[in-house]
Amino acid sequence: SYFRYQAHLASLRALEVYERICQKFARDFGRRYEALECYRSEDAEIVYLMIGSFATKAKEAVDRLRQAGEKVGLVRPRLLRPFPTADLLTALKGKRGVAVVDQNISMGKGGILYMEVASVLYGQADGPRVLASFIGGLGGRDITPEEFYEMAFSVKRAADTGAVLEPRLLYTAEELAQVRKQQVIARAMTGRSGADNG
Repeated sequence: SYFRYQAHLASLRALEVYERICQKFARDFGRRYEALECYRSEDAEIVYLMIGSFATKAKEAVDRLRQAGEKVGLVRPRLLRPFPTADLLTALKGKRGVAVVDQNISMGKGGILYMEVASVLYGQADGPRVLASFIGGLGGRDITPEEFYEMAFSVKRAADTGAVLEPRLLYTAEELAQVRKQQVIARAMTGRSGADNG
């Protein structure tokens, strides 16, 4: 247990090491990648919070929503362990709502990033009014611009009304119809095999 605890402490100090590496990388290549990327989020009321490649699509959604007069931004952690907790608290301070977009699911619990963010914000008086969980992109599925817009508007409505948003799996009406069709087939096959055995 002593060595496990030492590894934990070393992981916490890794943010300092990451900062030194960022500085060296910036000197060598002229680019800097912070542990937490904030895109048009300083004055945002609603922010997307996500990791991974879909953040590029989220930036486009942010730009389009900004053109429409909506105060939306993006916060993108580049590290999960160690988690950039202090930077995240600063970035989300005073926001009305956060749409956490996970491209994963912890079976029986939900989106992994959502749980990480919820643990950071727990008990923070100046945290966002709404923290919403959206799960998409599973199995290589796309997340469309329209889905990004709907996430932002759902979180904004919840912040306006005080509603609690249940976790949502992103899918289209056509995908839902296909899933329901497959469920009917599966039930029919299960019933038939049961009858055959009976």
